[in-house]
Amino acid sequence: MTSTNSPFNCTSIELEREVIKRFRHLIPFLDPECRVFREINGFVPILCLDFTACPQALEMNQEKWQELAKLLVYSSHYLGLANSIVFKNGDSIVSWMTLTKTQYFGQYFGQPRKSDKK
Repeated sequence: MTSTNSPFNCTSIELEREVIKRFRHLIPFLDPECRVFREINGFVPILCLDFTACPQALEMNQEKWQELAKLLVYSSHYLGLANSIVFKNGDSIVSWMTLTKTQYFGQYFGQPRKSDKK
């Protein structure tokens, strides 16, 4: 039964949208062009951040990225979205992070940004 005072429809899709909206509120510096969604890997939900529309947001050093990734995964866990986050650039997985482990893939981390080169 849906309450008439409810701020949103109580469907799973609406609940998902609301939680992702709250996740974005916790991480205000996340690029607005970054697509945030969940996928199921086996029986485990994984939060996906797709940077296809904003690849420049991936261009940072590994230390800065690791701190950002920790904040993202802790926020995701806090909201009950997932305990793991996959960072994507289109179909390519750039990084995978859980509360206990980080794996990096691709060319983005540990290299100077284009703006840093002279």
